Amino acid sequence: MTHQVKEMVEGVARDFEGFKSRQDQALSDLGERVKRAETLAARKVGMTVDSGAGMGPETKAVREWLRGGDFDRKALSIEDDGQGVTVRSDWADQIFKRIRESSPVRQVANNLSTNSNELEVLVDRGEPDSAWVAEKGDRDPTAASFMSRHKIAVHEHYAYPSVTQQFLEDSRLDLEQWLQDKIGTRFGRQEAESFIKGDGNGKPRGILDYDTVPDGDFEWGADPADYTIGAIYTGESGDFPSNNPDNVLYDVVDALKSDYLGNARFMMSRATMNKIRKLRDGDDRALLQMSLAEGRPNTLLGFPVVIAEDMPDPAADSESILFGDFGQAYTIVDRIGVSVLRDPYSLPGWVRWYVRKRIGGALTNPEAVKAVVFGAEPS
Repeated sequence: MTHQVKEMVEGVARDFEGFKSRQDQALSDLGERVKRAETLAARKVGMTVDSGAGMGPETKAVREWLRGGDFDRKALSIEDDGQGVTVRSDWADQIFKRIRESSPVRQVANNLSTNSNELEVLVDRGEPDSAWVAEKGDRDPTAASFMSRHKIAVHEHYAYPSVTQQFLEDSRLDLEQWLQDKIGTRFGRQEAESFIKGDGNGKPRGILDYDTVPDGDFEWGADPADYTIGAIYTGESGDFPSNNPDNVLYDVVDALKSDYLGNARFMMSRATMNKIRKLRDGDDRALLQMSLAEGRPNTLLGFPVVIAEDMPDPAADSESILFGDFGQAYTIVDRIGVSVLRDPYSLPGWVRWYVRKRIGGALTNPEAVKAVVFGAEPS
């Protein structure tokens, strides 16, 4: 009897273990399905699931602060003034990375940083003069190098995204990733435009805000506010000339000094590139070579082509093509740090983040860039 009871107990135990194993597997499968569903939902709204795995102490602290306002200051390499936090870690780097990826001018310009409200750069506008002299001849003073100071002010640029309080409380989505993407997109789009069209009033001064002059009349003046850009004119309003249109492009390349040709490239809108794509040289060869390799730019007369949609399409007297070494020609200045202010009060039921940075930009070497103007040369 005892032996039979023992076998029965052992059988029940085995059945229970089998049942437990099946239930554990079912719960595991359910958890995986829930996780996949959340990930799919996140992708549909452009976010990722916030699992928290692999996060360092800084990242965890920032995420906690973004959600609830409290954070561990010991875990952060940021500054806190009681009103907001100035992010100086990889969080800010991610924003800058997204801006660089979305702004074609940033990718080719000279990028500098400052911890002040402006950056002063020294500009060398020429070489010291020299002369030949006989052994006992008189040696008159020669002209010195043309050094000038150029101050580039930084201007405030901000974003003010918001989300409902309930979303913060209930969602497992990656809030930090969403905020970085949203801010990076806003900053990048507006900054890209300012580097080309900005008027310098409360924003960077763009390349096209500087006047153009016939390239033969170009002089590198001492006052940065009065810089001009040497231009080649097509002679046709809003178009290339009907005869030998390729000569305009050859002329603008020839107008740039050879010292700048090593890093030179064209910059234009997609519509302008499409117009050039149809041009042929005297031997019926395409001027524009379309790249078939991923990550490799198209080339025009052997020089890379940068597509900047903020450049104007061909129109009457438009400056639709720039050519030059933009790393020499244009300087972008970033004020170090991104400030984030969490605002749960101004709009009940919503949490807002006031994110700001400061940035400037200006033409620093007008000799290093030339323009193509779709119109007649002024008399």
